Amino acid sequence: MKLGRFAVIYLAIMVALMVLILLVQAIFRFDISNAGMAIIPAMGAAMAEGQAFAKAEDRAPETSEMWAFARRAGLVVLGLTLLSTAAFSIAVPEIKFVLSQPGGALVLLAAILFQTLISFVLVRFFLATGAKSILRAQKRG
Repeated sequence: MKLGRFAVIYLAIMVALMVLILLVQAIFRFDISNAGMAIIPAMGAAMAEGQAFAKAEDRAPETSEMWAFARRAGLVVLGLTLLSTAAFSIAVPEIKFVLSQPGGALVLLAAILFQTLISFVLVRFFLATGAKSILRAQKRG
């Protein structure tokens, strides 16, 4: 499993979600963003990585391999989330507001750490899901 590919897919999904949110807001004047969207990039990137692993190795990854990858991917998620939060704190009024409040930075950090923890667990399970889906498809076809 390749951490670089995971990071690229994670970023691509993150950017695609941001574009989708902005388009829906611009066209329909409706905000579809929510906290749950923060875990979609980890799920999608893990699924794609599991599929790529199964195609290359013709097997599902071992449990220990998935947990080891999930730990490394969790650090990538944490780093990318911290970087994007820092970048968006300039342009997004909600983040600016939270950071201007007493203890706001700690609340934001706690939310980022919680998202990272959830993403870590999701990466582990969606790696397996992605690998199993490809292996089943190969069996059928």
